[in-house]
Amino acid sequence: VISAQVATSMAPVLPHQRLDLEALFRPITKWSCTLTGKDTATTVQRALDVAVEGRPGPVYLALPGDVARMEELAPDPHAAPYQASPAIAPAASDVDRAARMISEARKPLALVGIAVHPTATRPSLLRWLDAARIPVAVTPKAKGLVPEDHPLFLATCTGMAGDRLLSELVKESDLLIGVGFDPTEAIRPFYVDRPFLSVAEYGVAEPAFIPALELIGNVPDTLEALAAKPRGRHDWTSEALTRFRQGLAAFLTPSLDHTRLGLSPARLFGRLRDLTPRDTILTVDTGAHKLLVGQIWRSYQPQSYLVSHGLSTMGQALPAALAAKLAQPDRAVVAVTGDGGLAMVLAELETASRLELPVLVVVLCDRSLHLIRLHQERKGFQAAGVDFGPINFAGIAPGLGCHGVRARTWPEFDAAVTAGLTAERPTVIEVPIDPTDYNQML
Repeated sequence: VISAQVATSMAPVLPHQRLDLEALFRPITKWSCTLTGKDTATTVQRALDVAVEGRPGPVYLALPGDVARMEELAPDPHAAPYQASPAIAPAASDVDRAARMISEARKPLALVGIAVHPTATRPSLLRWLDAARIPVAVTPKAKGLVPEDHPLFLATCTGMAGDRLLSELVKESDLLIGVGFDPTEAIRPFYVDRPFLSVAEYGVAEPAFIPALELIGNVPDTLEALAAKPRGRHDWTSEALTRFRQGLAAFLTPSLDHTRLGLSPARLFGRLRDLTPRDTILTVDTGAHKLLVGQIWRSYQPQSYLVSHGLSTMGQALPAALAAKLAQPDRAVVAVTGDGGLAMVLAELETASRLELPVLVVVLCDRSLHLIRLHQERKGFQAAGVDFGPINFAGIAPGLGCHGVRARTWPEFDAAVTAGLTAERPTVIEVPIDPTDYNQML
């Protein structure tokens, strides 16, 4: 993140817009720095290195107005060069102990999260799963690390629809194995009452997250070492796992296909998956729909499902889709958002049009912040501050350079998605929905 800053020469005498941005960003970034005109290239390179090494995360650079206009100053001859943190690996004795824990467990369960490098880790992860024959669930931000048609794949965990069914399976397990598991995605502390083995690139400083054993370091190497260890027999049966999957599928089957209010969102997500290519990149906004699509949508590749599931930020699906299309122009990119979320970032449709990014935006319209409504009603309160009037997204889209269409029926939806995937400009599909699925499944 780079932002402007008040000129350093004016900051001492002019209070207008004087704010210590470096200090403001320090608690929420890996590194925060104000550019001074010295060693600029080195500083920027350090920012890039810090952002991607170890646990990836944001860095912040402030650029004062006078520094932006000055010529580069002579470098500081005493400045120490930046050195990346050395690679670490778990002790061999800890790997042996972990292998014994896995071998002795009767019903181990793997939970895959974000504390790994997705593309580098995936081959070793799949080899280890196949060797150990351990059923696996993934967190929303890790969807695609394990292809969701893998015979050992169970579900998406940590707060998605049907999470209570998975919680029952967790209660049966006698060992949870976190591969890159980070509790920032968990909405319930289910990991505190079971032995937990953590395999991750970095440790997590969280008081309630106390694994019985942590293997911190290069995850692919660690998984390869575990895969080579002797293994015991586990008590999970293919019949039990099949029953779980069938039960989850039944839970996610909507009671209504459509009503006078609109289409079923649960059926829409399944239909959208069937209509789109296997390698589609899906970006998902925050709201009731996120908890449903996170379980129904099948992901098959790492970094193909982009969602905010830590802070759960509204309005991120559309900008995330634009970034994904810039990075992967040859892949289909679809954004799923609610009417409240899209209303927050409508101007980004103009950005999509101006940059000629043919993304497909599916906006679910129920004229409500329905997840907040559910929370209010389930606590016995009257819904307040969550409803708004209809927004004509199909009509607004052309004014911002996009194609807009309203889909009230399944044939209209199918036709709009099919056309949008091959369009040369962004397409907005406005879909009136019936929120009954949210009430029943969340």
